[in-house]
Amino acid sequence: MSDARLSDGERKLLLCLLVFYREIGPGATPALNGLDEEAGLERWELSEAVGALGAKGLIEYWELQPAVRLTPEGLRVVLRLQEEGDA
Repeated sequence: MSDARLSDGERKLLLCLLVFYREIGPGATPALNGLDEEAGLERWELSEAVGALGAKGLIEYWELQPAVRLTPEGLRVVLRLQEEGDA
């Protein structure tokens, strides 16, 4: 997948999830409650980013908590973003 297809909100959310990944580990599954503030997004932007990233297979979404987590492909994409200086 091309990183150019990511919106600003999607990029922000991926970079935010990378922080959780690095601090907690691969099982990091932050709840959506408050994640908008952590990522620097409005609530509606978070909803759009979660939907889009989930559809692209870059994050997994759990409705019960609700919470999200990077997929292996999502981790590869966000690491590329960081290497390119978007972090």
